[in-house]
Amino acid sequence: MDPLSIAGLTIAVIDQLWKVSERTAELISNFREFDNDTKTLENKIRDENSRNRALRRLLFDPSPIYGGKTMFEQFDSEVQNQIQVFFEQARGVIDEAFQILSRRVGKTDANKDQPESSDQSYPSSHLVAAPMLAIPASKPSNRSISTENLLKAVSVQRLKWSWSLSYKKRIEVIVHNFSDLNARIHENVKLCSLATSLGINLQHLERLKENNDAKTLGFDVDAKLHMTATMTQPISQTLEVEDLQVSQDLKKVTTFEDRFGVFHWDGKPMLVEYRSYNLQSPVPVDLDPRSKDLVDSLASLLHQPKEMVFRTPRCTGWVRQVNHNRVAYIFAVPEGAEPAPVSLLRALPPLGSSSSSKSPTPSLGHRFQLAHKLAKCISQLQLVKWVHESFRSENILFFPQPSTEATASPAETRLDLTKPWVLGFEFSRPEMYFSHGHGDYDAARDVYRHPRRQQNPTEPFNKLHDVYALGVVLLEIGLWQPAMSLERHGFSSVNDPEAIQNYLIKVAEKKLSSKVGEKYQQVVLKCLRGNFEVDNDTKEDLKLQVAFRSQVVGVLEKIADAI
Repeated sequence: MDPLSIAGLTIAVIDQLWKVSERTAELISNFREFDNDTKTLENKIRDENSRNRALRRLLFDPSPIYGGKTMFEQFDSEVQNQIQVFFEQARGVIDEAFQILSRRVGKTDANKDQPESSDQSYPSSHLVAAPMLAIPASKPSNRSISTENLLKAVSVQRLKWSWSLSYKKRIEVIVHNFSDLNARIHENVKLCSLATSLGINLQHLERLKENNDAKTLGFDVDAKLHMTATMTQPISQTLEVEDLQVSQDLKKVTTFEDRFGVFHWDGKPMLVEYRSYNLQSPVPVDLDPRSKDLVDSLASLLHQPKEMVFRTPRCTGWVRQVNHNRVAYIFAVPEGAEPAPVSLLRALPPLGSSSSSKSPTPSLGHRFQLAHKLAKCISQLQLVKWVHESFRSENILFFPQPSTEATASPAETRLDLTKPWVLGFEFSRPEMYFSHGHGDYDAARDVYRHPRRQQNPTEPFNKLHDVYALGVVLLEIGLWQPAMSLERHGFSSVNDPEAIQNYLIKVAEKKLSSKVGEKYQQVVLKCLRGNFEVDNDTKEDLKLQVAFRSQVVGVLEKIADAI
């Protein structure tokens, strides 16, 4: 590979990054005697280094799948340059830690053994870290041994104080920033490997699914989801449960919020979600083959292992209930949670409630974390080319924490808002399929729908429609008020879909900043308006996904971390 090509330069940067990181970890290891936390810092750097080595191999090992070339070479020049810049930034971050430590515990010979490079600000592979407590050998002097030992002890003690009071905190911040930047690098590479034209290459997806380095980085999980979502991977077996005992147990389900319920299967609490498949029929009808495929596809997607950022419980199967023209999806209840879920809609103050009857508004910190996790969920769905189609507060559930009191307090007072679970996928399908649906004029659902998806939609569902629904939910979280309560008559007399959108935008403009700040307000407005300033996007909406991650997910993460 040409060392002066963008690929060759990127490899050189990654190799320098790895070497500087290793030297930094070695320097930190010299402080083990002083602090129990030092080993954690050292291991953190080494772990990040291992992940970077895995990413280097995944990107730059030639593969017959790419005609003997590398995965890196399949990206366009803009993406390649972005990856190089990211690694240069990471090298700069970890170099700061190296320079601080080397000044304290060793000396760097910047001129000797330094290879020629256009960038002399970073250490090369020839940097040597001197042991922290090494004392140069000296000839016997007139000073007594005890005096020498005393001086050594004083020197060590000063170094210990310096580490504990000053340098440790600085190094911790740098290592945190390094780890955070590394995570962003890996997420961006994953995005480019799945959300570009490369992501439609089945052999490429199979490589991500089976390659050991891809598994180390977690790329295999999203590759499998991508293949299921786009129906490029056939469903190996149906998840339909035909056990008669389960069907009988479902008759004893404790229902709540119309579509959800809880029952016990083999002694374990399970969550049930009902999805109707033929609302228009006055008599029972069985699933047609196409609908069964959709039910099985969704069950398979929800069944597969996922990263926690998806915030979806694992589906264990589904049951056909022909007498009700519906299916029942069965989900595992999160470990240690009380099987009495509460929706976000129910957690919000009820419509028409007086201020005196309201439960205490959750803290800003908890609400910001909730907002960030929901935005991250939408981002992950976009990554695997899946759309939700029915994202609203009644489909976001929380499982109460077990009560520690003799008399259990209400479930609503024991919710952990930082652990939402997203359901209600409405037979969601890959966005390349046209999801026409039937006319639906329910105001309580329309308030979350993009204007072009209300009444009788005439265009396929796309990413911006889910983003709009997220914006409505974020507005509710910011004001801690149901969207339906924002208009005096609950939007029941509003016939123009765009009028609902304009009304919500005006509410966000007038009320949000004073309650949750301008940055949160701008995130909500961006989602409601769908204005991400993206021109000439790719067929896979790569630029939109990058913009959404930066302008929504990233901003919400910073807001949440700042509290």
